[in-house]
Amino acid sequence: MSAPEPPRFVEVAVPVPLPEALIYEVPPVFAALARPGARARVPVGKRRLVGVVLGTAGEPSPELEGKIRPLEAVIDLQPVFDQELLALGRFVADYYQEPLGEVLRSMLPGDLPPWGDRRAWLTDAGALATPRDERERAVVEALRGAGRLRLSELQAAVGEEELAATVERLQADGRLALAGERRAGARYASAVELAPGGEEELLESCGRSKPGREVVRYLSEVGRPALVSEVLAAVGCTAGVVRRLIELRVLRRFSQIARLSLEDHLLSPEETPEITLRPDQQTAVDALLAALAEGRFAPYLLAGITGSGKTEVYLRVAAAALEAGRTALLMVPEIALVPALARTARQRFGRRVAILHSALASGERHQEWERIRRREARVILGPRSAVFAPLGDLGLVVVDEEQDGAYKQGQAPRYNGRDLALVRGQRAGAVVVLVSATPSLEVRHNVELGKARALELTERVGHGELPEGVLVDLRREGIARRPGEVAFSEPLKEEIRTALDGGGQVVLLRNRRGYAPVLMCRACGEDFRCPDCGLPRTFHRRVERLRCHLCGGGVPAPERCPACGELALEPLGAGTERVEERFAEEFPGVPLGVLDRDTARRRGGLAGVLERFGRGETRVLIGTQMVSKGHHFPEVALAGVLLADTYLGFPDFRAVEKTYALLTQLAGRAGRGDRPGRMVIQTYHPEHYAIQAVIAHDDRAFAAEEMRFRRIFHYPPYTRMVQLVVRGRHRGRAEEAMRELAGALTVHPLADGVRISGPAPAPYERLAGRWRFQLLLRAPSAERLRRLVAVAPHPRQGGVDLVIDVDPYELL
Repeated sequence: MSAPEPPRFVEVAVPVPLPEALIYEVPPVFAALARPGARARVPVGKRRLVGVVLGTAGEPSPELEGKIRPLEAVIDLQPVFDQELLALGRFVADYYQEPLGEVLRSMLPGDLPPWGDRRAWLTDAGALATPRDERERAVVEALRGAGRLRLSELQAAVGEEELAATVERLQADGRLALAGERRAGARYASAVELAPGGEEELLESCGRSKPGREVVRYLSEVGRPALVSEVLAAVGCTAGVVRRLIELRVLRRFSQIARLSLEDHLLSPEETPEITLRPDQQTAVDALLAALAEGRFAPYLLAGITGSGKTEVYLRVAAAALEAGRTALLMVPEIALVPALARTARQRFGRRVAILHSALASGERHQEWERIRRREARVILGPRSAVFAPLGDLGLVVVDEEQDGAYKQGQAPRYNGRDLALVRGQRAGAVVVLVSATPSLEVRHNVELGKARALELTERVGHGELPEGVLVDLRREGIARRPGEVAFSEPLKEEIRTALDGGGQVVLLRNRRGYAPVLMCRACGEDFRCPDCGLPRTFHRRVERLRCHLCGGGVPAPERCPACGELALEPLGAGTERVEERFAEEFPGVPLGVLDRDTARRRGGLAGVLERFGRGETRVLIGTQMVSKGHHFPEVALAGVLLADTYLGFPDFRAVEKTYALLTQLAGRAGRGDRPGRMVIQTYHPEHYAIQAVIAHDDRAFAAEEMRFRRIFHYPPYTRMVQLVVRGRHRGRAEEAMRELAGALTVHPLADGVRISGPAPAPYERLAGRWRFQLLLRAPSAERLRRLVAVAPHPRQGGVDLVIDVDPYELL
């Protein structure tokens, strides 16, 4: 059977806002590499961009003959996207109304090395060594003749489809070098190999050195080069023995990239007792194992009170997936939840676990991505972007804390990781488990409709009990209400003292980072508003800066008011830094830690804070919502909410649901071991049904009331929603463009049955220097909304653009 003809023309999706892929001619040298899913460098206008080959294009029309430009390079030896991921990218682009090229770029780790664009050459060891097989022989001979070749040129020279594996093997053995190998984030270690010659000859060269002879025998047995650290551990000799063998020319030394340790991103291993499942856990495991054995798509909601052992359930199913030769994807909403779960998964599955998230260094991310692609890692753990991991044979997808808004991407492409997990699981015939103690209303609704099956855990692990709730009405405490102010009420201070005196630990929630939301001059009223967003910047005292938490811009914090020159600057309100300060004043000498996004940005910061709290070195943990979910600390006796009203006043239909989920999750941090737990909620709205439901641990009451509100006002899950936002640096142009857009959609035939709210200024009317106006579209059918949005006219005004957010999570 003859080989297929190489493509003459291919379609390439480039990362620019174009509705369709572009067509390029394929030079003969790249014919074997220009496969679907491979990245290619192409000219786009006057720029050079990296796009993704989608497939073969037909012969161009006569008028385009000679006008189609060629590919400049194919930079991957093997496609970085398989057909499954390419199809997922197309789905994201179509459903979320985003350009395919930009979607595909977002699905890869940033700065993924251009493997096919690098030059290769033989090392001294490679030039002297005898090739082990015909594939190595072809590569070695091509490089001996040319000296240095691009990998794409080497591919053309040897015509070897498995060139990548051969190059990687030669590189690992120290026989082939690649330009750009010493890239940022890579770590290098000394490796050694036996010098040319027979084993007996090398043993004789060692003389009477018994350790030296053991080193030779070890390297001869393994049949490959080895890291010096590996040799020392295996033989039990000193580094001096290896240095002496190098001097005697028994060994040859070289440097190679070492596997990067991710220990900074994991909690330390701990002894864990054998776990016996409760009957409700066993029922859930049995149901999921039965679905896994059927090998078809099966969506489940694994619901249960906090601390009921939901993690143990899905980890047992993950083990079964691995035993069946399939892979498992474990998703969490925030990076803060990765260290503890990664530790547990690593203890069970060893090096088959890979983690993917933005807090990894560049080299670490590339390493983990490659381990997944090569099928070395079979259990993948990470936040929403992990849904794009290049794994195959997918058997289980877990979305832990599925209700969390962090699964929704805030920037283009604005996908929801939970929803894409369901799509990917459906296409792979996998079991998808949505896990939550406070399921989202959308998932609850799907269970009612029979689109997912619910499994419920009703008891806590061990002797743990749900904490007793204490409600503090800040109005009755006589505490003045100032914007963002947080106070320690007397009941809260008494509960903290009781918990600490009893040897317990305390978790305190203040869902705002920094020192104070506002730094104000008492003399003239200057409040240091962000010029691009129009809202006051947050004062970060630890670094003495004012930062805008909307656009990220910042300036040094002044000592005097720049407007009037007075020394009258006063921080108003409190973030985690100020709570830390106030706590130290109220409870001097009590060791504490802070967990927020500022901590997360520091390398190893998350794991370090959690480690110290887990070991009891810190008695109190203060933080944002990062402290509220996923952590298991049996000694926590008290969970305190300094102000429960943060979200309730937001102009967002999900504000109440967010408040309920956050407070319920925080309550779950207390009373998880033998120590009984308490929870204190400080609020100015103690009568609110969400807060009352948290205190009473009455999930059904909350869901019923919130569903009633959503049904009356036609909000999800009873309708589907799209938010259209017009943005522009000139307010008048943006407003005019939005009026034109709203007018065109309102009279369109496809708008029949669609509720259109607006146009109106967005709640954050100015953000990052752009004025924003929004339009909300609601309809029972997602397909009807998609068709209407597809015909939405884009703004004609200069400097104005349109943002389409399908299934928005918040409307700010």
